[in-house]
Amino acid sequence: MRASAVVALMGNERENREVEGPMTETTPQASSVPGGLVYADVPNRAIAYIIDAIILAVIIAVVAGVVAAIGLAAGGFFSALVIGIIGLAISAGYFIYTWTTMRATLGMKALGMQIGNAGDGKTLTTDQAIRRWLALSAPSILAQAFQPIAVIGLLFSIAALAWFIYLVYSTAQSPTKQGWHDVFANTMVVKAAKTVS
Repeated sequence: MRASAVVALMGNERENREVEGPMTETTPQASSVPGGLVYADVPNRAIAYIIDAIILAVIIAVVAGVVAAIGLAAGGFFSALVIGIIGLAISAGYFIYTWTTMRATLGMKALGMQIGNAGDGKTLTTDQAIRRWLALSAPSILAQAFQPIAVIGLLFSIAALAWFIYLVYSTAQSPTKQGWHDVFANTMVVKAAKTVS
């Protein structure tokens, strides 16, 4: 379901339900989606991403230890490159696999979130998952690749941080909580609405 379709559907839904507080002109009109779901907010998405980063860091550290034990990572540029490529492959595999098969990463699942196609809510295609992962990770990929080169690595790291801040900002500013990466991949992150009885 497209974001505009969600907003239109919500308008009809709002007319049919009781609202406890008065609706004002400043009340966000696109805070929930049909089916008892709401758009996932930035703090929950950030926490889920941190959980995923911790999971990936542990997996990559174990793999890096194995790679070092067999002698492929003796130190220096080549070692950093090998570990970086392996880390990127693990990251891509983790995010793309979980988004396309489980509809959520482990961090997202821990917080009750799921991801789907913004147009119809279906499970992401592999193409969408790859596009979303690249949109989230491209500057970080460059920062990792150039990390052994002091000044260039630092510049790419600063650019990666700026990109991440921009994605958080674009997500926070969107009424549907779709950051640039979501719009680019045509995805939407939602979570179950909590109700108070």
